[in-house]
Amino acid sequence: MTWFAFVCFLGVSHAFLLETSRVCYGELGCFEDGSPFWSTHRPLSVLPASPADIGTRFFLYTRDNPTVATEGEVFYGFPDSITNSTFNAKLPIKIIVHGYTDNAHLEWVMNMVTELLKQAPMNVITVDWEKGAAIPYTTATANTRVVGAQIAQLINYIMKLTECSSSQFHVIGHSLGAHIGGYIGERVTHLGRITGLDPAGPFFDNTHPAVRLDPSDADFVDCIHTDGSSIFSLGLGTPEPMGHVDFYPNGGFHQPGCKNSLGDKITGTAWNAITIGLLGAKKVASCSHLASFRYFTESINTHCPFKAYPCASPENFLEGKCLECHGQCSAMGYHSDKGQGRGSLYLATQGTVPYCSYHYDVKLMFAENFNGKMTVTLHGTTGDTHRITVSKNDEVLAPGKEMSHMVITPSSIGQIKSVTLSYDKTASLLTAWLYPDTIHLTVIHIYQGETQTMASFCSNGKQVMSHGETTFTAGC
Repeated sequence: MTWFAFVCFLGVSHAFLLETSRVCYGELGCFEDGSPFWSTHRPLSVLPASPADIGTRFFLYTRDNPTVATEGEVFYGFPDSITNSTFNAKLPIKIIVHGYTDNAHLEWVMNMVTELLKQAPMNVITVDWEKGAAIPYTTATANTRVVGAQIAQLINYIMKLTECSSSQFHVIGHSLGAHIGGYIGERVTHLGRITGLDPAGPFFDNTHPAVRLDPSDADFVDCIHTDGSSIFSLGLGTPEPMGHVDFYPNGGFHQPGCKNSLGDKITGTAWNAITIGLLGAKKVASCSHLASFRYFTESINTHCPFKAYPCASPENFLEGKCLECHGQCSAMGYHSDKGQGRGSLYLATQGTVPYCSYHYDVKLMFAENFNGKMTVTLHGTTGDTHRITVSKNDEVLAPGKEMSHMVITPSSIGQIKSVTLSYDKTASLLTAWLYPDTIHLTVIHIYQGETQTMASFCSNGKQVMSHGETTFTAGC
């Protein structure tokens, strides 16, 4: 039986052989396993566990108490845990929600807490639902609904107790935690903001908005997609837009610096989907899936803008065709709510810390036929790039055809003053006569994405010889 047939069989079985079940948990309300939580995209729908079994806990961090453990725990229905704490109702409230098989005391969570408190005075609440996030995955997905209801209950309680506003709350959720943010937003009127860090894909892709994070869940919803590969490649995130603005670093699928995951080795069978429910996250978690919270954490206090650009496709972006903002660029991460960009935005990152990059579009045009390898080195007022290949493998271009390529650097090199080009002719012996050993450039343009400025370089009378290099200066 194919995986598709298996999914269809499960769907028919659920629809015609099983009745919708319900469970109720007091003030949290009732939960059913029927539509829309059952569908062809979620053929295994189960009821969530009880709040007692999930064991959700809340921990408060502030600048006055930045490293609390159990003594900083906040409880619904116990006003002293809030009024006698360092909680300040006049400050923003950030709520961090982890995902599958994680907990609130992991290094990435605490790093984010540290960076948030460094950025400005605020209240940071971490949510620990480790017991409910454990395997199997199907149960963890169901438990997100109860956890979302519990967090919403706490938020509404804090607002009633302290008279703070729902606009002060910003939920930051990774993976399953992103969809928990959606369930919170359904119960809190005008929740200020939800940030979805690579929202989980399996059992959420192509589902009804009530099942997943969507723009109606908060006044501002931003998402960072880093692992949107198919479930058959064990992609743990989703490429589906779910926010007012959705960021796709490096195309939103595979992130630089990440080696092949387990999913790259086990493809083409239903085993991929089943492993998610049977194995711990440490064995199957994708490096690309985890990159989302690393990018967000760096974005909180970096001076690098994490600028993202509107584009029709990731392919067009990587070819350097989309670095003009037209008023629609935004900073990915913590500061994205300050930008005007909406819809799908793209950017490139480095494979190691610091991840943030500066973007340059290199456009070249030749007077002769071109077949070879072209590299560029940019020289700026504050530094130089290394030598970067801007041609495709053995690229062939006719005279007047444009070569376009995006170049990224981990730091700004300032205003570009000159460009060094090197050329290696790669034509075969049979076709070598069609391509000269020396080429002349008719156009050299460099567009700087972060500054939205164009630099042109003098090419008149200059040439680049095969296996040689030539430097061109700005202005003519």
